Amino acid sequence: MGSHSRIALDTNIILYSIEKKVDLFDELTKSFGLCEIFVPQSVINEIRKIAKSKGAETSVAKRAKIAVKILEHKNIKVVMLSKNADKDLARLSKKGFLVATHDQRLKKLIKSYGGKVIYLRNKKIFGSDVCV
Repeated sequence: MGSHSRIALDTNIILYSIEKKVDLFDELTKSFGLCEIFVPQSVINEIRKIAKSKGAETSVAKRAKIAVKILEHKNIKVVMLSKNADKDLARLSKKGFLVATHDQRLKKLIKSYGGKVIYLRNKKIFGSDVCV
């Protein structure tokens, strides 16, 4: 991939990386070198909502709380688009961003118009077709 890949993160890949104890940002750097990481505000809002959910002591809520702290301390760019994370990620994909997600429906949507999707498997980053 190019040395300046722009990567947009979805809620589920952030929470999954915490569950599997994978440093997502380190893996992205290993796979892409110099890259810009973007998170739509809608994704941050989803994570905050999960962290404050009624079952705040559930494992998902705990991971969401960790995610909020990680996102506050990482060099990410927050983009304000809409209130819908999937629409925001699809829109960024159309602008040439790689989208990091595990959401099957979103993957299919992005691939349907030639967008690129990356995801984690066995603690490594993979692309739509091959390991990157």
